[in-house]
Amino acid sequence: MATTIRIADVSEIYPIRNEVLRPGLSIESCYYPEDSRDGVFHLIAEQNEVAVGIASFYPEKHPEFTQANSWRLRGMATVDEVRGAGFGIQLLQKGIEECRHKGADLLWCNARTSALGFYQKLNFGIKGDEFMIENIGPHFLMYYQYKR
Repeated sequence: MATTIRIADVSEIYPIRNEVLRPGLSIESCYYPEDSRDGVFHLIAEQNEVAVGIASFYPEKHPEFTQANSWRLRGMATVDEVRGAGFGIQLLQKGIEECRHKGADLLWCNARTSALGFYQKLNFGIKGDEFMIENIGPHFLMYYQYKR
């Protein structure tokens, strides 16, 4: 099976963002204002040329961190049929590397509580306590610190 991780146009990521992260909601609920910000990039994982995973990366500081060149991971998802098959790890590793090439000091995300173990496998730390995002559920602020 051929696997590809590549930079994607934002329009390519909306179907999976809707299916996995906003099920039952309109496709418009998947349009994040940050998607068209300068410097943003979106990744898509494909298996035999079929999209199976997505992730978006934004140059964005978080008030809990002091790093000058911080990036945010948002909207990461894999379709149910391939969950646990390694596509998420490949997507995140590619995103970490792309952010590194852009000079990132830190990559952060609001991670669903159910995904803590996934992020911890890739050396993400937790900052603070669990919090709720309305209509989505419990999350933790997580971060990846780049070593220079």
